Amino acid sequence: MDAELPQPESVVFLDMETTGFNPYQDKVVTIQVKVGSKTTIWKEWDLGERCAIECFLGFANSIDPKMTSFVGYNLLKFDLPFLTRRADVNGLLNETSWETLYSFHYVDLYQLLGDNYARAESFYEKLAGRTQNTKNKEIPGFYQQRAYDKIVEYIENEMESVELLYKAVLQQEFYQSLVQLRKEVINPSGGP
Repeated sequence: MDAELPQPESVVFLDMETTGFNPYQDKVVTIQVKVGSKTTIWKEWDLGERCAIECFLGFANSIDPKMTSFVGYNLLKFDLPFLTRRADVNGLLNETSWETLYSFHYVDLYQLLGDNYARAESFYEKLAGRTQNTKNKEIPGFYQQRAYDKIVEYIENEMESVELLYKAVLQQEFYQSLVQLRKEVINPSGGP
C-alpha cells in the first residue's frame, strides 16, 4: 500500500487496468486515482489483487461521496462492474464496500460523449490534443511479460489524457447546458 494517500478534492480521476474484459476469468492489474497533480497506483504485482482492491476501497471510504466525483472513461459499463465482481471474488464485497462503490457521483466521459464505444484515444486526440502511443489492449501482454514500467508509463499518460478530455468536455456547450438544467431541477426557485 502506498504510504501517502492522495488528498481528496471534488474531482478524482479513476481508471483501472485488467488482464482482459471478463471479470469472471480476468483480474485487476492496477487501480489508479489522480487527485490534483498526484497519481496513486495500487499495483497487483506489488500488492496482489485483493490488497490493491482493498487499498482503493480504503481510499474511497475515506472521502466524502457528497463532495467528490469520480471521473473516467467507461466507468459505468466496465470499471465499476469489473471492480465489483473482482471485489466479490476476493471476499471484499459486503454492504459497506457496496455502499462505498455506489455512493459516489460518477462522471463517465464515455457516456457523455455518445456511448457508441468510440475509442478513448480518438477523443483524446480530437478534444484534448493528446496522442496515446500505447493502446489499452497491450496491457495484458505487458503484464504477462512483466513489463510493469510500460504499464505505469501508459497509466500516467492515460490519467493526464482523461483529465485533459474532462477539461475539454467542461468547455463544450452541451455540457454547460446539462449543468444549467441540473441547477434548475435541483433549485427551481433560483435561490441559494
